[in-house]
Amino acid sequence: MKLFFLFVSMLFCLVHGQTISDVNTLFKDLMTDYSKGVMPTPPTETLNISIEVYIVSINYFREVEESISVTCSFIVDWTDTRLAWNPSTYNNVNVLLIDMENIWVPNIVLLNRVDKIEPIGNGVKFSGALTSTGRVYYAPGLVADVKCVTDISKFPFDSQTCTLHIFPWGTNLPYAIFKNLFNSTCNLDYFSVNSDWTLEECSLRIDNSNIYTELFVTLKIKRSSLYFAIMVVFPTLLLGFLNPLVFILPVETGNRIGLSVTLLLSYAIFLTLASASVPATSNPMCTLLIIMVVIITISGVIVYGTVITIKYHHTESMDAIWSPFIKLARVRVRRKLTSIEPIDPKKEISVTKKDVIDLLDFLFFYGSYIILLAVGIGYFIHVLI
Repeated sequence: MKLFFLFVSMLFCLVHGQTISDVNTLFKDLMTDYSKGVMPTPPTETLNISIEVYIVSINYFREVEESISVTCSFIVDWTDTRLAWNPSTYNNVNVLLIDMENIWVPNIVLLNRVDKIEPIGNGVKFSGALTSTGRVYYAPGLVADVKCVTDISKFPFDSQTCTLHIFPWGTNLPYAIFKNLFNSTCNLDYFSVNSDWTLEECSLRIDNSNIYTELFVTLKIKRSSLYFAIMVVFPTLLLGFLNPLVFILPVETGNRIGLSVTLLLSYAIFLTLASASVPATSNPMCTLLIIMVVIITISGVIVYGTVITIKYHHTESMDAIWSPFIKLARVRVRRKLTSIEPIDPKKEISVTKKDVIDLLDFLFFYGSYIILLAVGIGYFIHVLI
């Protein structure tokens, strides 16, 4: 748009001495016998349309609805020989600013809008400029919600790629063609930064291989993840790593079951609150939600293990203890004794319920942390690489 106004300003600098009467006469002469319902070129010729894209802002991104709202503007120009004139006839008027409703304008449509389909600039009065050579410059803009297929599996460290699909509705090849892009990237001179999303890349591509000439504007945006990392990811992992600590607490205190249930309920409440911040979609599902389900499952297993250890602590007979636990405890006791002094392999080792409880504490404590570490490391490898 800056180039557009610079161009117009330069043209005005070249003219002098014109009056409003000259401009009115020129406009009336141009509009005489002019039909805005007819294309500027005959069916045997191709109309070349140049276009430049300005991204003004990313308003919001809706993961569940799979849409992005963008504000953008365009500089579109083409040649209409019916609007050419000899400047010397009109006191050296080289440029004319007009209402674009008076002349033919290509029906350039953003196809993948989710709210409606209409030509860009429709219903809003955008002025344009004519030059004496018949070149038309038009700078419309729009605020639109565009369909964007999302992938939130790496939330909140995700990036999204959205495409604006633009083509001249009703004017297929070879009658009109997008050509002569000013640049292969979007113009960001007037871009306003979004606090939640960072625009990493904006590229343009013209495709003339189909029935219509098509322009694809590809936006690559990255989420600002700091808030979600502090308020969702960190508490999720912290509560998960607190759970196994119940097995350090001596059974004799009688506080194991209370602590384990309190941690489970705390995590369940946090999960309810945190789920409001996590996009609710199934294809693909957010990996962080899977991590939350895994952690709350581990918390449930820890509560189960806590109940088992308390039960065995208060049992009167070793017969009430599951035999595989007794065998594993016997192996563990034998290894401890062997590390102190050699013993006969055939010697029967007696175990107590305390040995079984120590075994279960060991298995649940280290087993839980190994699984949690594997899950946490796997998650960060998945989302950051």
